[in-house]
Formats: sequence, structure tokens, C-alpha cells
Amino acid sequence: MLRRGTALLAAALLLAGCGSSATEADDGAAEKPSPTPSVSIDPADLKPGDLPATPEALAAITLQHAPVKPEGFDGGDRYFEHDEVGTVLLWGDRSLEVKAGAVDDDLLSTWCRDGMSGCVEVKTESGTATVAWDLATGDGTPGQVMVSHEADGEERRAAYLGEKITEDPRKLDLEVDVDDLVALVTDPRLGTKTTAKMTKAQVSGFPSAGANDADGAGEVALTAGAIAAGLLEIEAYADIDSFVKADASSYGKGAFGVVGTGPDGSTVTAVHAPNLPAAQRKCPKTLTCSKGDTDGYDGWTEGSAETVRCHEAEGERDAFCAVVREKAPAPFPEDDLDPVLSGLEAALETLWPTASAESVRRGESLVA
Repeated sequence: MLRRGTALLAAALLLAGCGSSATEADDGAAEKPSPTPSVSIDPADLKPGDLPATPEALAAITLQHAPVKPEGFDGGDRYFEHDEVGTVLLWGDRSLEVKAGAVDDDLLSTWCRDGMSGCVEVKTESGTATVAWDLATGDGTPGQVMVSHEADGEERRAAYLGEKITEDPRKLDLEVDVDDLVALVTDPRLGTKTTAKMTKAQVSGFPSAGANDADGAGEVALTAGAIAAGLLEIEAYADIDSFVKADASSYGKGAFGVVGTGPDGSTVTAVHAPNLPAAQRKCPKTLTCSKGDTDGYDGWTEGSAETVRCHEAEGERDAFCAVVREKAPAPFPEDDLDPVLSGLEAALETLWPTASAESVRRGESLVA
């Protein structure tokens, strides 16, 4: 089952500028904003704590290592699981996600072996960190840098996205460089538990817990409009012209969603289905499918493709399924379905039970 967060930070970039009182950089200034003055960390403070960490505490620790001026923060169920604590710092076209929680099935090592452009281990006095990166691509994707460290039976991870990664990031002059990230994830205060001092730290512009204020900082119940707003943030669906509510009667009790239509007549249907019938969780015989297990499937045929994922209940979150279907006026290229399936996979992230209040508000005028 996919976990949200580091692989899906692109959506977070479009939310930058929400919720912080930090001054925005002048349009005429250099691309690289002036850094925040570095914070001196008392070595005596660098010790584990025994109090439950909060997202704001992690943000405060992050700002002691990363010389940035965040314009906003995001987080909640949109990015993190119930057994994790984390936050996302947003500024300009960049983001830095920081989290601590259960070791994620060796996910970073899997990516290092199978998908990342590069991966190395960096040894420090506080332990060994794994540094991995994806290089920028010709389609404008900037690449990303991820750093992970395991300590006390949990993982501490940071993912930096926005600057163009053209080679080993240790050789680049990045706003948040590899040394910053390694120092951050190996900081003993960064964990699901931290020190009393950090639990009392206050970060300018950080939203209060559960906030649903004018800046849209909090997490609220998902709506059809929020689904539409989320789809528009995905490159594959950014040109959708119009949305209507989907007829979700066949998706089980409590299902709702939208149908978006693009300029070429293609449609995307995205449905949040808390009670999707069992028969619809299996690949239909009319499609060629992969991932055909009880968790869902990816299926396609000529000009039609669909993805279904079902998630078990976790913590206070009820079980639910997410369904995305795309229909095109012409057959998909038989030799390259990757862009289609990637778009569907990204769209699944718009169907989790909660969304940012900002997305809900933006979506109010999108669905007819």
C-alpha cells in the first residue's frame, strides 16, 4: 500500500504562500532568497527528549538547520500517517518535508536500489544517514534530495524539492544543502518524541492545531471541490476545462467525486468511495491489469485506463477506496502508458478523507 508524503511533494509546491507571516521575496530579487540567519544550537540541547513531538516542534528544529524563510506550512493527514509526526515547509517553488515515524518498510533503500538517480551513506558523529536523489528531467521536473536516518527504532526523514538537481547534490550550491539535511535528520531531538524546550517552541506563521482559518492552514473533510482543486495541481490534468459532480451511485454508500473534462474531450473521473463494493476492487475482464491484488489494480485498454486503491482503517481514519478513471478520444500509445498511469497514481492523492481548508475553499467554485 502506498504511503503518502515524500514521493508526492509536487502537489505541496502549489500551496506555497499560505499561512505564514514571513515577508515574500521581492519580484526583482535574485532567484535565491536571502537566507535566514543561522541559529546557534547549544550542544547541551542536542539530546533526545521524552515528550510527544508536534509538527511545530519539528518545524522549529528544521529552521535551526535549514537557512530558509518559509511562507507557509502544510501537513496533517494529507501527508502523514497516524504513527508519524511531520510538517512541510513551503516557500516560493520549493518545499522541505520533515517527518519521524515507523520505519517505512525500508522504502528509501528500495528506491535507492530500483529508482533513484544516486544513493550514498554519510557517516556523522550522530550516526549514518542515507542520502538519495533524483536528477532533474527534460520535462521540467526539478528532481529531489531525500535524507533518512534510523534511530531508536524509528526513521527520521527529510525531502527537499524545488531546486534543479543536475548531479550529485553534495557538489551543488543548494539553498538547503546535503550537510543541512544530514544534520537535521541526525539531530537527536528530531523524532516522535522530543525535548520539553522544543515542544514549547513557537514558529512564526505556523498554523494552530486543527486550524481552519482564512489562510486555509488546517485539515478538513474532503469535498468534491477539493478533489477538483487537487486534480488541477497535477500536471497531467492541469488543463481540465470544467468539472461536474460524478454519479457515484454505483460506488457504494457515501461515495462522491467529480468528472473533469479536458479541451480534447478526454475525461477524468475521481471518486472517494468509503464502501466500494468488493466486485469493483478487482480488475474487470475487459482490461489488462497489474497490481491485481486485494489492494486494488491498474488497468487499461485502448483509450481507457483506471486505478483503484483501497486502504484499511488506521487510527481514527476509516477504511476507504480511491478510484480514478481516464477516458481519451483516441487510443493511448501502446508502447508508453507510463504518463497515463503516473497521472492516475497522482490523482489518487486527491481522494484521501481530508484535504487542506485552502483546497476546499478553492474548490467551491470549480464544480458545477
